[in-house]
Amino acid sequence: MIANGIRRIGIVTALSIAVIATTTGCDEVDTPYKKTGPGETSDAEQKLRSLPALEETRAQLTQAVEELAAYASSLTPGLTWSWTRTDRQPRACDAPFDQTTGRQLALPNYIAQGGDTAHGGGISDEVWPAVRDKARELASGLGATENDPFPFEEKVGDREARFYGANGTVLWLSTRGISSNTGCRLLAAEKTSTSTAAPSSEAPR
Repeated sequence: MIANGIRRIGIVTALSIAVIATTTGCDEVDTPYKKTGPGETSDAEQKLRSLPALEETRAQLTQAVEELAAYASSLTPGLTWSWTRTDRQPRACDAPFDQTTGRQLALPNYIAQGGDTAHGGGISDEVWPAVRDKARELASGLGATENDPFPFEEKVGDREARFYGANGTVLWLSTRGISSNTGCRLLAAEKTSTSTAAPSSEAPR
């Protein structure tokens, strides 16, 4: 059952990244490898400087995920959680941040174990509305104030909700796991540097 949860939340993570690309302007790029021009890159750099550093965003998001899971466990007897793929590393950002040194990080998935065993485990349907509302509250505190779930057909014991924001942060809750992404951010050291433009020799992403 854990394997099924991991496969499902893996799909969620991939879709979360697609959402981030949309909310950060990737839809404005004509081709996948077209570089953002100097003017847009300068604007993008200023936006990144106005956001928390990657390390800070990661810490805040991790805390929110763990708080959400703890809340769900308090309402669902026998529900525990574990992190998966903890070796994940930051990756390059999409346009218009592709020519900055900004990075985004998909946090490890937080997978549910135990809980509502009558429906395959995880968060029970009876408490799902309350857990979803808690997710909305925590996501809002991270700037992920929009709630626009993908049109998956929900079934008993199989529900999900996605929260995202203009800052690229995504928090995705499902019955059996929590997925999240920081959105594009600068490292703390880079926020104090004079420029965050990527080296000109860097290959297009």
